[in-house]
Amino acid sequence: MALNRDTRLTISKHARRWGSPLVRTLARTLRLEVKGWTRIRRYLRERKPLVFAFWHGDMLLGWYTVGYLNPAAIVSQAGDGDIASAVLEGLDFVTFRGSSTRGGKRAYLAMLRHLRKQQFPVSAYASDGPRGPRRTMKAGTLRTALQMGGYVVPCGFSAQRRLQARGWDKFFIPLPFSRALADYGKPIPVDRSLRGEAFEAKLKEVSDHCRQHQEAADSYFDN
Repeated sequence: MALNRDTRLTISKHARRWGSPLVRTLARTLRLEVKGWTRIRRYLRERKPLVFAFWHGDMLLGWYTVGYLNPAAIVSQAGDGDIASAVLEGLDFVTFRGSSTRGGKRAYLAMLRHLRKQQFPVSAYASDGPRGPRRTMKAGTLRTALQMGGYVVPCGFSAQRRLQARGWDKFFIPLPFSRALADYGKPIPVDRSLRGEAFEAKLKEVSDHCRQHQEAADSYFDN
């Protein structure tokens, strides 16, 4: 059931106060293994623009591990966007509100202007958008890397014990004291000259690669 505006504002107020402390407290209980971050640091030292390709249902551990970089994120103006924005801002993200149906272009251009002024031009948001399909990358992730002359970072997150939602995105929350994984793959360069069919082909290639990276993380604790 859709929440009315007053209810969303009330929940977002509490989310702004309690959401980020709860995420941080939960994450600190985890036996969290972070893979690939040494390589990411090299790109950061060189001021390379990075777009962390989170998937909508898997990104909670990503929020925690990259938040200290003050990444930019686009968050929908509709539905639960007020709540998500409140939590992300509490985790030191810089959010821009917009979607494909309302305010998306304005938010995207504002985000690019912001990134071009940053010491670390980093963005991180759900690559499969607010409605899916699950783990199918929308063009925005690749387009941001293209416009910035940067890289898409494949991300994989998992936990040995978890709570998992039944919705389309299968959003998961690690259970306290569980083993968990945050795995960052080799950043994928994106050529500024990509257009038309070449852009679409690259989008599919990067989407498939990032999905496979997450699927490898899914099975990390199977043995």
